[in-house]
Amino acid sequence: MSPLQAMERSYSVLKQMLRDGRLAPGARLEANRIAGELGVSMTPVRDVLHRLVGERLVEASSGDGFHVPRYSEADLRDLYEWHSALVSIAFRTARAPLVQSEAGTFSSLADRADRLFERLAACAPNREIHAAVANVSDRLHPFRLVEPDVLGASPEELHEIESADAAIQQAIRRYHLRRMKFVSELIRRREHAGSSI
Repeated sequence: MSPLQAMERSYSVLKQMLRDGRLAPGARLEANRIAGELGVSMTPVRDVLHRLVGERLVEASSGDGFHVPRYSEADLRDLYEWHSALVSIAFRTARAPLVQSEAGTFSSLADRADRLFERLAACAPNREIHAAVANVSDRLHPFRLVEPDVLGASPEELHEIESADAAIQQAIRRYHLRRMKFVSELIRRREHAGSSI
């Protein structure tokens, strides 16, 4: 495997583990151990960990290495608020209509939410908005996975956003405000859902 292939494979696997919430908040990410489990050298894993720090999916501290982020209530509330603002900007600046999703093609409500917000962001001409929405969605994904446990399964909210037309801004805001009310429970569920490598 070439160094580039090792790095891309390591990035893909580790990012998916973080998105899936398979790593507990605060868990230490040891490059040696990860490299051994992935069957690659430590160098691409360290490069990937630095890349994920840049994407804010991993935290680094001098002397203490890399860790899965641990969110406070204020942190998670801010993240939902930022996502709401980005999606609203994408909708306000959209130059194309929202393309309806392919029904029944999602393995989870979290994946359906990711795809909906990705499609909304893609309607905007500004690629930076699209990249920012994707990044925040990556960071919110582990919480979206536990939302049904806290909020109950709520595909109606996503359907409301998809079909709201003139009232889409209000539907987007309601969606995020509902989650912001339950940040403490979402954090608690998220912390109990992850494991460590």
